[in-house]
Amino acid sequence: MKGVCLTIAALSVVLAGCGGGGVAPPRDDTLNQSMDAARQAAELDRLSVAEGQYRQAGTRALARDDAGAIGDAGYNLAVVQLAQDRPADALSTVAATRAALAVRERNGGDAELDLVQAAALHRLSRDAEAAPLAAGAMDVADPGVAEQASLLTGLIADARGDRATLSVTARHLAHTRPVPDKWQADEDELRARLLLTADPGQARQLAQHAAGLRRRIVDYRGMARALTLAARAAGLAGDAGGAAALSLRAAQSARALGTPATAGVLPAVGSDPFAEPPPRT
Repeated sequence: MKGVCLTIAALSVVLAGCGGGGVAPPRDDTLNQSMDAARQAAELDRLSVAEGQYRQAGTRALARDDAGAIGDAGYNLAVVQLAQDRPADALSTVAATRAALAVRERNGGDAELDLVQAAALHRLSRDAEAAPLAAGAMDVADPGVAEQASLLTGLIADARGDRATLSVTARHLAHTRPVPDKWQADEDELRARLLLTADPGQARQLAQHAAGLRRRIVDYRGMARALTLAARAAGLAGDAGGAAALSLRAAQSARALGTPATAGVLPAVGSDPFAEPPPRT
């Protein structure tokens, strides 16, 4: 599918190439314009605008009876809903998209829909359902999907205390450098989770490096998650002050994004210098 590529807790917008040869089918400029406008809005983090444009694109795709475009619009809509911290809506969109594809005889496996469904289930703490969907996408041909599936499988395994699967996914993400910042951040984060109790000092370094990389690629939700992991490592290493500071940074980032604080982040009441002052009485 083309358009928006899932990053568990944020968006990473890419353009995907189209396979196949021969004469290209006639363009539907209305459909393409809606998809392009949605992609551009998502790149600018204007997620509600992107959502509206993907809905328009999907409606046009239904009018065209175009299974490929329906799948693209449905997948991207679910990703944008997930980025707005609406996992239940994302699940509904995935289910409706699968139904629309099935009636058009598209019943085969779809790793990208599996992946966004798994991410939504993970957000809802339904990890027993999420785990097989994510794991099933780890070995697909698309390297970006396989990479993201490996990260998600590792995060689910860590949440469930499944050290064996976490170890497998960490090895799966071992890269020959240099690699894109996102891939290196994924590898560093899973390695940090694997080393958390055995070597919290090294885990902290890896988590903070992952946070810096995620900041660079504008994945702030992922950055907050990595900072929270670094805070846990600092606490296990006996650095209470460092743990508190890292937790505060993660909480401020999550609050600024308008998302719930990452699990384990300490509350930071009154710590936002940009918050609106309370009304005078």
